[in-house]
Amino acid sequence: MATTQPLVHMVSDEEAKGQARDLFEGIKKSTGGKVPKWMRVMANCDDVLVGFFTMYKAIMDDAPVDKMLKWKVAYRISEMNKCEFCVSISKMQLKQIGLPDDEIENIDKATNDKEKVALEYAAAATEHAYNIKPETFQKMKELFSDEQIVEITSVVGLFNFINRFNDSLGVLPDIE
Repeated sequence: MATTQPLVHMVSDEEAKGQARDLFEGIKKSTGGKVPKWMRVMANCDDVLVGFFTMYKAIMDDAPVDKMLKWKVAYRISEMNKCEFCVSISKMQLKQIGLPDDEIENIDKATNDKEKVALEYAAAATEHAYNIKPETFQKMKELFSDEQIVEITSVVGLFNFINRFNDSLGVLPDIE
């Protein structure tokens, strides 16, 4: 597997400080010893890494919106932004949850109204958040609680951030 190098330094285990070091250790235990490249890059500013990781966990947990829908939104956003790293990660997550490849590749062909509206809203919030069609938001209000709308919007914001972070700093998936 060929490894692509980001444009900034990737912090080693020895260089990680404070809570970033603790995060690295926790991640290594849960992944069999591997700290993702984005975390090693973000650890250059350990406060940002710790804050981002806390937010990531809060947004991507399983409630109040189910994990499958969150990862479909993440995949859609990452495809729109052409973030190779996040497309590969979200695709891997969707496969682990049980979504077949053909459904991943056709993510826009949602099978139910909730998914269709959530993906439409996510795309609109990514393309022009300042000008989402009122009817799109009205459909969101009909199908989702305010808590769920906030969480879906948070997934959109989270992945727009990490897409731009990874792309700007050249954090690409490893080539197999």
